[in-house]
Amino acid sequence: MGNNLKTLRTAKGLSQEALAREMGTTRTQLVKLERGERRLSDIWIVRAAAALKVDPGDLMSNRLQLTSFDPDEHQPDGFFEPEAPEPLDPDAPPRIPSNGIVEVDARAGMGGGGQVAHAYYRDGDKIETRDAVKPDAWVFPPWFLRGIGAKPGELLIIEAKGDSMRPTIAPGTPLIIDTRHRIPSPDGIYAIRDRWGDIQAKRIETSKILGDNTIRVISDNGGHVQIARSEDELQIVGKVVAGWHFF
Repeated sequence: MGNNLKTLRTAKGLSQEALAREMGTTRTQLVKLERGERRLSDIWIVRAAAALKVDPGDLMSNRLQLTSFDPDEHQPDGFFEPEAPEPLDPDAPPRIPSNGIVEVDARAGMGGGGQVAHAYYRDGDKIETRDAVKPDAWVFPPWFLRGIGAKPGELLIIEAKGDSMRPTIAPGTPLIIDTRHRIPSPDGIYAIRDRWGDIQAKRIETSKILGDNTIRVISDNGGHVQIARSEDELQIVGKVVAGWHFF
């Protein structure tokens, strides 16, 4: 499917290298997105729209009729801009831009016994994690992060699985987790690990009846069973602060 990424970039007078830098990616990847060799997924749409300061819908609209100077197609004679090299090792840890939020890759699973088995780089530092991380980070405009009140390195994104939190959260919804909140207070929706180590979103309430150290793990879908856990048994990854809306 075609997109308007190149049209909008040239309308802004940006080179491919400049836009790639704003999107937290390489020029090589941007070229593939512009040519349609790589699908412009929801993550790329959000990142490109923020970098170009346009509405995300403009990137896929057929109504745009923009023309402008493209610095990548009007270089002086003899000018050569080398492309950024492709990663030599496809299994190498992802490199996350300083303004990027990592997303857990649930399909890749965890290491044996839930131990540290994965890593990624941010600002040159290697960060080890028990969860696999997708290579493409989410990048949001500063005003969005100010609304959450956290830095990108303090946030994590997971994809909601199953229907246990319907109608509050639909399956497949990207959820932003504030990893600073690992204590179940105040009551709300948190990201917790299940017995297999997978991360799930659940509503947590401190029970006033069963005892101070007992916590109720609640699914908003009434067809699912509520579970009581002690605080020691509950592995909290962080508090869900946003999805398609703020919580």
